[in-house]
Amino acid sequence: MIQKQTLGLILILAAMSGGCKKNELATTGTAVEDSTDPKLKAATAAASVSVNSYVNTSSYINSGFSFLNPAQVNKNRQAIGGSAYTQVYGFNIPEENRVRGIRWNTDDETTAIWRPQGITGFTKDGVRYLLVSWYARNGAEHKGSRITLIDISPSSSTYLTYRHILLVQADIPTSPTGYTQYGSYAPLKVHAGGIAYFKGKVYLSSTSLGVRVFDLDKIIEVSTGDNTSSKCGKDANGNLFAFNYRYILPQVGYQKINNASPFSTIQINDEGTQFWTGQYYAGSADPSIVPKIFGFPIDTEGKLQNAGIVTVTPKNSLFADNHAHGIQGVFRKGNRTWLSCTGSPSDSYGSSARLARYTDGADNTVRYRWPYGAESLYHEAKYGYLWSLTEFEPNAGAKNGSQVNRCIFAVDFSKYE
Repeated sequence: MIQKQTLGLILILAAMSGGCKKNELATTGTAVEDSTDPKLKAATAAASVSVNSYVNTSSYINSGFSFLNPAQVNKNRQAIGGSAYTQVYGFNIPEENRVRGIRWNTDDETTAIWRPQGITGFTKDGVRYLLVSWYARNGAEHKGSRITLIDISPSSSTYLTYRHILLVQADIPTSPTGYTQYGSYAPLKVHAGGIAYFKGKVYLSSTSLGVRVFDLDKIIEVSTGDNTSSKCGKDANGNLFAFNYRYILPQVGYQKINNASPFSTIQINDEGTQFWTGQYYAGSADPSIVPKIFGFPIDTEGKLQNAGIVTVTPKNSLFADNHAHGIQGVFRKGNRTWLSCTGSPSDSYGSSARLARYTDGADNTVRYRWPYGAESLYHEAKYGYLWSLTEFEPNAGAKNGSQVNRCIFAVDFSKYE
């Protein structure tokens, strides 16, 4: 979930994981503590929402690099799963609604230094892929963020294999800690949130900035080995390093969104005409905080437009102030929005998360049971699947303890319409 800025007179850290939310700088990709007063931020959010023009940041990779596409990536890890959802700990999803379930390998299921957040997908050359975003933590923050490419086509020779790819950007930190930084590119040290896919590009929701953009046809292979785990960038001899990651995906641009942060998620709508983002505020937030979701029209290239922006304020009676707190994921179809929400004061089958369906102008959401620690949403329209994922490693969940099972899952979307 988005690193928590639980709002009130103090920052409440004990209830949720992730610490204080960071304020991300647009040009450097580094992070500093956000000292903005919560109530002042709420007032600012009431100002007019706008989008700045797209900023192309790709000049740092315009020469001296060779590019690959997803089909050329060697996927070195094996997931477990398939149509039998019993291969994944199903939490509280009704059995008749389950359609797919995927477990990470043991290392990725249990690691405490990376946590998954966003999910999206695409099809290339007949192969279906999922993409998952992660952020680094627990002493590994210098590695920044990554995405995972997963083959989910049952007929594919690489079915359920996957590869982690480090996200990088152009600006080199002046005082890196924990590793050796060379030139050309550096880790993207942001809380990688939700992700969306549109025409070959990945759009990452960046907590305070807005949207960061990556081109999936610009994956770069780098050098790895025993002596490269603490190195990143391009050295004087032209060698490329990325903490033993074999591949990097460089940021190629960004768009700053004003007065709509904090951004916890992003997803393309069902019609393919808008990107929708959501604001994360914890359920224990000050009652004056009103979480909103925003729809940004896009052009044929996927650039957000500064006109026709839609603002929706979902209602959710589970919270005392009747607002939809804990928004981790959004999916929009017509005048309805599906929200993956966590931190409800009410449990259901051991989970404080809900999938909430909100119709514009309604007084409340329609709510469904949803797994503990659930994050972003992705609708795979061709198959009628609504995908999501859970973030917590075993024993990290405040309520479910050792039962927590970090996984990816899909439900039959028609059961939630």
